[in-house]
Amino acid sequence: MQYGDLRGKKVLVTGSSSGIGAATAELFAEQGAFVGVHYFRTTDGAERTLGKVLAHSEGCLLRADMRDEGQVRAMVSTFAEKAGGIDVLVNNAGTLIDRVAIEEMPLAFYEDVFATNVQSAFLGTREALPYLKTSQGCIVNIGSVAGHNGGGGGSGVYAAAKAAVHTLTIAMAKEFAPYRIRVNCVVPGLIETRFHEQFSTPERRRKVAEETPLGRNGTARDVARAILFLTSEEAAGFINGEYLAVNGGLYMRM
Repeated sequence: MQYGDLRGKKVLVTGSSSGIGAATAELFAEQGAFVGVHYFRTTDGAERTLGKVLAHSEGCLLRADMRDEGQVRAMVSTFAEKAGGIDVLVNNAGTLIDRVAIEEMPLAFYEDVFATNVQSAFLGTREALPYLKTSQGCIVNIGSVAGHNGGGGGSGVYAAAKAAVHTLTIAMAKEFAPYRIRVNCVVPGLIETRFHEQFSTPERRRKVAEETPLGRNGTARDVARAILFLTSEEAAGFINGEYLAVNGGLYMRM
């Protein structure tokens, strides 16, 4: 897959030390983009991702806790300075944290889930916006099929947070359209990454694959291709405020 209009673009991918973020960073580098590889705790994973990026193009390593306003502001500013601006922001940072039933959930855990998944996208977008206005760039937020079906097995608040990301995408798309900034959302189903190795049993993953019309779970590269498509003006220049489901038909809508 090649989109010539992405060569030389400055692309910041949050949460790119593994999984979908890492695959996305590598795929953009294959297009010739300058890629910011963001991470918080997983230094070795981020360094591996950067190595793959540098095998194809240019990039830099960026560390920040995406829940922290000051750290996000400094991280975005550092990337813009090193890259010479920002053309694309991929708000991928986020995680389930743990499976906890709502009736047993401490308020601090609830708040952390929303901070990790929603506040992170808000802060990253707000800090990148001045640069995106200049470039008339685009944003892709990463949601989840859980945001449509409510999740299961202790992931209800994570599902609610991802539903908030879906709605935030629409709000951003409306607000930023006058600046010619497009905002869309990719909504993965069950993707075979470290996330599901940690939070889903092998039996559960096999069951979901069997229930999926295409007969398999997704790969990080499947999702990265969808993100890449949405950021290309050539391919998706008139798509705005939309979400693109990447789930093999596991969840369908009219």
